[in-house]
Amino acid sequence: MLAAAVLVAGCGDEPAEVPRGAAGLSAPAVKLRAQLSATLAARAWLTAFSVRTTLVDGARSPTALAARRTLDAGSEALASRLADAFGRRTETRALVLLRRQDKLWAGVARARAGGRTVADVGLDANRTALAELLSTEGLPAAELRVELEPADTSLASAIAAVAAGAPRAPARTAVAAERATRPAATLALAAARRRPELTGGPTSPAAELADLAASAFTDSAYAQAATDAVVVAGATRGVRLRAAIRTLDATTDTLGQFVASVYGENAGGRFVALWSAHTVAFTDYARAKVNADAVVAQRALVALKRFRGETLGLLDELDPGGPRRKLSAVLTEHVDTTTAAIRAQATNSPKLGSRLLVAAKASRAVGRALAARFARQFPEKLPAD
Repeated sequence: MLAAAVLVAGCGDEPAEVPRGAAGLSAPAVKLRAQLSATLAARAWLTAFSVRTTLVDGARSPTALAARRTLDAGSEALASRLADAFGRRTETRALVLLRRQDKLWAGVARARAGGRTVADVGLDANRTALAELLSTEGLPAAELRVELEPADTSLASAIAAVAAGAPRAPARTAVAAERATRPAATLALAAARRRPELTGGPTSPAAELADLAASAFTDSAYAQAATDAVVVAGATRGVRLRAAIRTLDATTDTLGQFVASVYGENAGGRFVALWSAHTVAFTDYARAKVNADAVVAQRALVALKRFRGETLGLLDELDPGGPRRKLSAVLTEHVDTTTAAIRAQATNSPKLGSRLLVAAKASRAVGRALAARFARQFPEKLPAD
C-alpha cells in the first residue's frame, strides 16, 4: 500500500492521551502491523528465491537446501508474528500450515518446470485452514480467506515465471509481495480488538507510515538481490536485466513516496535519485565480483560511501539539528550486509540465504530510522489512533 498522504490522514482532534510521534510508532498494534507486513512480503520473495535455486542448482544441492532453510526461517518468523497477534497457541499450528504451503508451492514449481499445469494441489484447502485458524470475533474465516487469496494467485504467476526462466519473474514476485502485505492491517485490527494490550490503531497515521517503511524497504532489499542474481548469472544487457532493473526502480519509487509523504515531492525525488545511484553501485559491485575486477569493485564501494554521506546531508537539510547517529549506523550496516550478500551470490555460496535475511533486516532498519526521525520532527502529525 502506498500511503502518500500518511501525514494528512486522520489528523483531527484526537484525545490528548493518544500517543504521537516516536511513541506512536512504538505502540504495540502499530509495530505488529509493520512486522506482519515485513514478514508477509519477505515470504513471497523467499518462496521465489527457493524455487529458483532449486530448479537451477538441483533439489539436493547445498545452495538449494540452504535456500529452503532460509524460506523456513521466513515461515517461522511469520508464525511468530501471528502468535503475537492471536496468542502462542496459534504459533505451532500456523507453522505447520505455512510449511505445508511451502511444500505445495515447490510442487507447483516442479510441475511448471516440467510443462504441466497445476490448477490446485491443496493450496486452496491450506489457505482455508489458515483462515479458520486465525478467524476471531469481527474477522470471519470466509472474509480472511478472501483477503489471502490474491497473494496466492499472484505468487502462482510469479512461480510460473520463475519456472519458465521468464524475465518478468522479479516483477511478478514484487506484485505477489505487495499483495501478500494487504491482510496485515486486517489481522492487526482483529488482534487489537481481541487483545486490549495491543494499544494503538493499526490503521492510524503512525501505523500507515510504519507499515510502508517495513514493506517498502523489504521489497527494495529483495529486488536488489533479484537484480544482482541476473548480473551474477552473466547478463550485461538484454531484456532479463532490463526487467529486473525496472522492478528495482519501482521499489525505489515507493521509497520516494515514503519520503514524499513527509517532506513533499521534491524531497522524495531527491531521495529517489540517491537511492537509485546506490542500487547501481550495488549492481556494479556484483558485476565486479563476478569478473574479479578490483578496480570497479573499489569504485562501487566509494560510490556507496558517498551515498551514505549524501543521504545524511539530505536529512540534515530537511530536519536541521535532527539526530543522525542512528541513521548513520543503519546506513553503514545496510551497505555492509548487502555487499556481503552480493559476495555470497557471486560465489554461489550456501550462505546466500542467511545473508539475504540479514541484508533485508538491515534495509528495514533504515526505514525504521527514517520513520523515527520523521516522527520526532512531526509528532503532531503521527497519532497512533
